[in-house]
Amino acid sequence: MSGSVVLRRSLRRLAVPVLRWWGGRPRRLPFGIGRGLRLTVDPSSPFDMYLGLYEYELAPHLDELAVAGTRSFDIGGFDGYYALVLSRLTGSDVLVFEADAESCRRVQSNCAENPGVGERVAVRHVYVAYETNTAQNCVSLDDLLGAGEVFVPDLIKIDVDRAELSVLSGARGLMTERRPHLIVETHSAELERDCAELMIECGYRPLVVTPRRWLAENRPLEHNRWLVARGRAS
Repeated sequence: MSGSVVLRRSLRRLAVPVLRWWGGRPRRLPFGIGRGLRLTVDPSSPFDMYLGLYEYELAPHLDELAVAGTRSFDIGGFDGYYALVLSRLTGSDVLVFEADAESCRRVQSNCAENPGVGERVAVRHVYVAYETNTAQNCVSLDDLLGAGEVFVPDLIKIDVDRAELSVLSGARGLMTERRPHLIVETHSAELERDCAELMIECGYRPLVVTPRRWLAENRPLEHNRWLVARGRAS
């Protein structure tokens, strides 16, 4: 067993009383790119989330791409953490797409805890996929944009637990014609390869971002990384 794993487990044991006290109530994140945001964190969430250091491997890329005036889509909002981070970094609109009704409520609740920042975040309870199917509450990004229902994003963050290729497949037109920045979490080696190939076809040069090794998070999937690609957005 590596030293970092032993240290991480020791920290988690020591943190149990803190997590029980913290869970279920809004608290300010003490560190990281989300420092100062008020967030209600589920007690089952990773310890890093309580500290504001969750997935901090992405922080440099968010700092680079989410500049002032950048309008963003957050596909797979979960608790609103990234939506709030994007809103604060850019000072601009963020549209969250979330398929789970409870997660939608959690995003809205956390946005309400952050006046100003949270007011720029809107939430749509819908699945984003490769095609639109109103009977199944599914939409494709190309169809939404073609109908003029949403703004054209400058940046898209995707974390949809194995549906990432479907989301990208329904946004070929957007990626080819408007080329927003992309941050895509991938959940298998095959999905990472297929998503990267599609992004390259649409004119991107994706960069693979790997999980940190020091104080590594507990990521249950054998292969779980990110693809980050700069677009044409200013």
